[in-house]
Amino acid sequence: MNTFSPIANRLFYPSYTQHQTPIVLCDFDGTISIKDVTDTLLSYFGQDGCDELEELWVNGKIGSQECMSKQIALMDASLEEVNQVLSKIEIDPMFKSFIDYTEKNNIPVHVVSDGLDYSIQFILKHHGIEHLPIFANQLLHDNVRSWRLEFPYSNKDCIKQSGNCKCNHVKQQQFFPKILYVGDGTSDYCVSHNVDYVFAKDKLVDYCKKNKIAHCAINSFTDVTKALEQAQSFF
Repeated sequence: MNTFSPIANRLFYPSYTQHQTPIVLCDFDGTISIKDVTDTLLSYFGQDGCDELEELWVNGKIGSQECMSKQIALMDASLEEVNQVLSKIEIDPMFKSFIDYTEKNNIPVHVVSDGLDYSIQFILKHHGIEHLPIFANQLLHDNVRSWRLEFPYSNKDCIKQSGNCKCNHVKQQQFFPKILYVGDGTSDYCVSHNVDYVFAKDKLVDYCKKNKIAHCAINSFTDVTKALEQAQSFF
């Protein structure tokens, strides 16, 4: 397991001054949750055409906003059926301890996801976490079996054509001494260039290495908590 390296010390510690804390922005799917929630729902309820849309997105033919909007429109499920699947989604078992630590030390944590707001709220509440600010695409239901998405955090200038432009959220947090980011995949690539430090899992580790982005490879939120504890004297 990687520890908080000397390079991280130089990048992360010096900017802390008395009474200042960083803000932590967290991806959700594959970062807080163990599985990608949208992919899980589509595997249960997605109709013909979802795989073709995914392929277009993977090949860069369409952006994630267009892909997700059309995929969700192909989902056939009742609210009860969706909730049954969501209730089985596990999260990082150390995430709750991480949140307890950040609350105790007045470190804000925001969930910034290109996923589904209802799913995130439901899953976090199911695991006893109800108060985090969540910025994600808005999942809407017609009270029968049809679903659609709206994109309150989209940006027409978003390079990735994402439904939720994570870089815009970073711009809103410039008054914090440090902006830290926790992520795992392709939706986290762009934003990783615009924060002070990245805690990376899975594909994001290689991306940060390749692009010389200041980061620490993590296995769970225990590693993020340990890094913050090491920096505590600078808060």
